[in-house]
Amino acid sequence: MSYRESLAALLGPPLHSGDPEAWTSLERELGVGFPDDCKEFIDGYGPVRVNGHLHFNHPAHPVWSLGKWVAETVEIYRTVDWDLDCPDFASEDPRFGGPDQLIPLFGSDRGERFFFKPGDQPRIYVYVGADDDIYRYDVGFAEWLYRYLQGEDMAGPNSSAYYPGPVRFDALPYASKGKGEFWFGPARPDRAE
Repeated sequence: MSYRESLAALLGPPLHSGDPEAWTSLERELGVGFPDDCKEFIDGYGPVRVNGHLHFNHPAHPVWSLGKWVAETVEIYRTVDWDLDCPDFASEDPRFGGPDQLIPLFGSDRGERFFFKPGDQPRIYVYVGADDDIYRYDVGFAEWLYRYLQGEDMAGPNSSAYYPGPVRFDALPYASKGKGEFWFGPARPDRAE
């Protein structure tokens, strides 16, 4: 089973279908294509908070606009004076917002920001504010999210955020679309320690 299929089974059916025009507009503005598996997730569930930590905006939402959040995040991160241990940035500081640069995807309430770098090789980069460092994961979005929700350290060392039972979704304010303020994915067996 692919990570895309495993993630879909973990999350349950999506709530709504996509908005291709919103993605086309955002991708044209940035000059990059977002990962398909990430777009599927955000279209199906966003804007939403997952398991109390991960926050996903949507390109078509007037309040939780992914495009606005990306622009604000890029502007902030472009002004940072970096001193990183990440080997990818040993000779050059990270750059944000362009076709060969880091593009923000989502954030967390734990001071983490999650980015992807466009290209043939899927990669997720995680800036961890508590460590003031960036960690690279050579995986696509679906694999990264599945492994994160299964309790793996996917946001730096000792970053596991496993919650037993089904995945919890919280609608961001003004974003419930009739599903309610919160809901759960399908039941799942507790993981083996």
